[in-house]
Parts: sequence; C-alpha cells; structure tokens
Amino acid sequence: MMRLVRLVLVVVIGLTICQAADLPGKILPKTTDSPRVDAATGEFPYIVSLRRNGVHFCGGAIIGVKKILTAAHCFVGRVDPPYTEGLTIATGALKRQEDGDLHLANKVVPHSEFSRGPDTRWKHDIAVISLMTPIIMTEKVKTVGLPTGPTPGGVVGVLAGWGSATKFGPEADHLQKRNVTVLTNDDCNKKDASILETQMCGFDGRGTGFCNGDSGGPLIYNNEVIGIVSFGISCGIGYPDTYTRVHKYLNFIKENSN
Repeated sequence: MMRLVRLVLVVVIGLTICQAADLPGKILPKTTDSPRVDAATGEFPYIVSLRRNGVHFCGGAIIGVKKILTAAHCFVGRVDPPYTEGLTIATGALKRQEDGDLHLANKVVPHSEFSRGPDTRWKHDIAVISLMTPIIMTEKVKTVGLPTGPTPGGVVGVLAGWGSATKFGPEADHLQKRNVTVLTNDDCNKKDASILETQMCGFDGRGTGFCNGDSGGPLIYNNEVIGIVSFGISCGIGYPDTYTRVHKYLNFIKENSN
C-alpha cells in the first residue's frame, strides 16, 4: 500500500495546464532550489519549445528537418486529437516566450500503446511531431543524434529546459541546463521508483530534478538524446525522475520519421 501511495506520480508539464484541478499530474512545490544555470546561445541547438496558443507547455528535440521528438503525455489526455490546433514549435529559442522561429505541426503521433497514469507507470511515453515545412539548419539550430545502444548506469547526461528552478517558482524565462546522473534500473527500483525496462531514471539527491515545463525535453549524453522527460514523484523531494528510454523506441521513431 505504501508503494502505491508513493506512486501517485506527477507529470511535469506546464503550469498553465497543471492548474486545472480536474487534470492529473498537478505539480507539488519544490522543497529546495535546483542547481540549474542558464544555457548559452547555441549551446543546445536541438532544443525546441512546444507552445499552444503562444504559451510554452513542453520541450522537445529536433531529430530531423521536419521531425520533433517529445513525450506522449504532452498531448494524450490533455487536448483532443489530432493535437495540432494552436500548436507551434519554436526552434532556436533561449526565452520561453516570444522567442525563436515558429513552425506549424502537420501531425502529432503519440505511441499507440501509451498508458497515462500511475497504475501503468506512464508506459510508452513518446511522440513524434511532423512539421509542415523543413527547419532551416544553422549554427544555432541543429538536429541531435539518436542512441546507437543502451545507456549504462553511472553516466552523467545533461538536461536542458524551461522548467521551474526555484521553490514555488514559475517556469524559467531563460533556457537552463543541469547535469543528471543516470542510474541502472536496479538501483532506481531500490529507491522505490518502480520503473520499466523501457524507462530510465536519473537522480542527484533531494532538491534536484525536473519540474513544471520540462516535460518532453531531451536528456542528452554523448550528443545523443537518450531519454525523454516523462514523470517524477513531485519535484525534487528525494525520488528519482523517470525518462522514456529512447533506445527502446528506435523502430517507432523510424516508422514515424519517413
């Protein structure tokens, strides 16, 4: 029963969405400040801001000239299919709002077996967005690689996004970054995270982790997107954060990248 209580999970999606009382995944306040720093111009050229009616709600990564990788929970159960109404994707942005080049979405494809909610542990939390027009690549706008193999525990990746950075604070105005230590799934489960083989987790102690606005963003290691921000137990209260393990979904990505 205690494990079930602890698994009342929160999906880290934008405050503009989480404030609705009837939506699952409302974020609890952070307990301590998170060690984040501002990203430099062009440091994360593959990061995108997903915006609905001009408001940031999730992150994502450029994996092709017309393809964006993000989380299924950013769409499924929050807006109606086909999910494209009011949706724009900002590339080359440092600021969370009113920055970057905007692109319209042609199609959003969440994984067909995505399961929303703590009972199914947010299984298959991945989606591919197809854009109307190709992205023009520059020094500040580039694709990121996909993993060629499984990611071992102990490596330190980098997470960038516009998520909340301070206790009770708003989402960040400026793109921020922080290091994330990847745990083995066994070590993760020992910390009561109860994740699946298609997931991975990161943990660097109490007071760290992703939060509001980070959903769908990429966890990067060795210039590859190894994880997608999926869910956590509140924000930085001492439990590992869970990411979709991208390596397990290469076929899904390939099928939706043609």
